[in-house]
Amino acid sequence: MNRFIKWIKSFFKKDETPMYNLHHPDLAGKTEFAFECGGVKYYRAIKEYILPVGRYKWIDATLNEVDIRMTMPLLRAFMAKLKKNLNGSNGIDLGEAFKVIYSIETRCDLDWEPETVKRLASVVYFDETEDLRDYDIEYGQKKIKSWEQHNNYSFFLTRPIAELLNLSDTSETSLQKYIQQVQEILKDWTLEPESPSSENS
Repeated sequence: MNRFIKWIKSFFKKDETPMYNLHHPDLAGKTEFAFECGGVKYYRAIKEYILPVGRYKWIDATLNEVDIRMTMPLLRAFMAKLKKNLNGSNGIDLGEAFKVIYSIETRCDLDWEPETVKRLASVVYFDETEDLRDYDIEYGQKKIKSWEQHNNYSFFLTRPIAELLNLSDTSETSLQKYIQQVQEILKDWTLEPESPSSENS
């Protein structure tokens, strides 16, 4: 009878495994406050390679996007459009092909591209609720949207993003001006690929 009662109680027993967020014992003293936005505090790892591997895989992937100034879905969409214009099945359109090449070159010539940096920041900076063994894309988008709604540029000027982009001595006014200029350049001079893939996917 006692065994049966224990078995029943096991169904209602609270899971006492601590969530792997910044309060987990393994991360004690390894994270620190980075900035605040909309009443939410965001933190960062004090040193590299402290966070679990699952999170670092995302950091590595988004760093690659920052390097090429576009997301992988957007790059694939550009490549698909380039192949379509050069494969000869509907004739070769060198004019359209060169527009795609120019679009890619325009992005590569930027010092950095704001949208990919926002995606990186959403992985690097975390709040108290996030499970740091992985990264939730949907939750990351919510963080970015919150930063944009509050017109918050703190993460651009906070280590490690500021160091990565060499923005340590940049004012917030100069930063905002650069972001506006980049948005204008990409709007006016960059061809948008004909693909269901979106830069924010």
